[in-house]
Amino acid sequence: MIEAAPDYGKLLLFMGTVSLLIVPLKALLGRIKVPALVGLILFGTVLSFVGKEAAILTPSFGASIDFLAKLGIVALLFRAGLESDLAQMISQLRNAAAVWLSDVTVSATVVFLVIYLWPGMGLIPALFAAIAASATSISVSVTVWEEAGAVDTREGALLMDVAELDDLSSLLLMSVLFALAPILNVAPSDGLILVALQTAIVEVAWFVIFCTGCYAFSRFAERRMRLYFNRLDNKVGTLLFAAGTMLMIAASAELMGFSIAVGALFAGLAFSEDPQSSRIDKAIEILVALFGPFFFLNIGLSLDLSQIGQALGLTAILLGAAVLGKLLGAGLPSAVLLSHRSGLLIGASMIPRAEIFLIVMVQGVSLGPWAVPPELYAAAVLTCLATCLIGPVVVGRALPHAKLRKAKP
Repeated sequence: MIEAAPDYGKLLLFMGTVSLLIVPLKALLGRIKVPALVGLILFGTVLSFVGKEAAILTPSFGASIDFLAKLGIVALLFRAGLESDLAQMISQLRNAAAVWLSDVTVSATVVFLVIYLWPGMGLIPALFAAIAASATSISVSVTVWEEAGAVDTREGALLMDVAELDDLSSLLLMSVLFALAPILNVAPSDGLILVALQTAIVEVAWFVIFCTGCYAFSRFAERRMRLYFNRLDNKVGTLLFAAGTMLMIAASAELMGFSIAVGALFAGLAFSEDPQSSRIDKAIEILVALFGPFFFLNIGLSLDLSQIGQALGLTAILLGAAVLGKLLGAGLPSAVLLSHRSGLLIGASMIPRAEIFLIVMVQGVSLGPWAVPPELYAAAVLTCLATCLIGPVVVGRALPHAKLRKAKP
């Protein structure tokens, strides 16, 4: 503990600098219509270069930033789950499920094929890329929808529902793949398929148990416990109960073999039906503002700059597949259900990839270069940046021409 003490000063200085810079950075990027996460990843990339040149990024300092990034993941996905409207999702489940199945299948298949066929990649990197690409970062496009007052429309509701289903399925598939990848990486044998199948069944079974526990907590315990904490302390009782529960569910998911991202998202879903969810959301917003930026900064810090040049070709093909997959997978079924203009709009709105996309790739990186090679990781980060810039531009141009209909009350 004493040997690590000098890094505490650097860590606090880093946290203070980021906290002071984030507000003006977001304001500046907002003026030029660039998502804040793009600036944060680029900022992290610059810090990576400067830090390595100045020998600042020591292993202990890097581990501390990585921990802050994990807190950022938990806060971001808890809030994503908290803001989900389960009642609305269920009311549109038939249409949303049809679009979602097409979207996940097509977008994952297109990306899988291009990565699998790319020299030096293979099965496991292709699977990680495919699962990552099946997710959607709706928060990037929804800003344009909000500015146009179009969120409370039938198209807007469908978009939000499909995006939520995308994220849920991507996290589930990531958990299964994370357990299967080490098995698939060994030399082929007669019993390999059976072992992989057994592992997948066990993983899904544990996931069902985890979901059942989250549902039971939400249905029978959450409100009563929240009211109890609020009676004990009506100022911060609710916040501390939500924050403590969020961390415990995220930790439980990690200990059960899933990702903390899975736990955080389901923790948010468990609180989403509470009448006080808006109050909890305002409190959690502080944690998101404080820790969320470190996740995106850490992505930039973890990027190997020497890989960027040789990853440009792979980035171009991955970007093309990522865009095409959403336009076809989400756009075509939406066009059948609604109209061709609405289909284009929804498909374009699904193009951005950010939080879940990067979380899946980071999980692969944690296994080693055999799961996600440095070239693929670099291409994934560049693709993330590109989709977050392309998506809002296309949506901004398509939105005024779409004939949107108000959602049913």
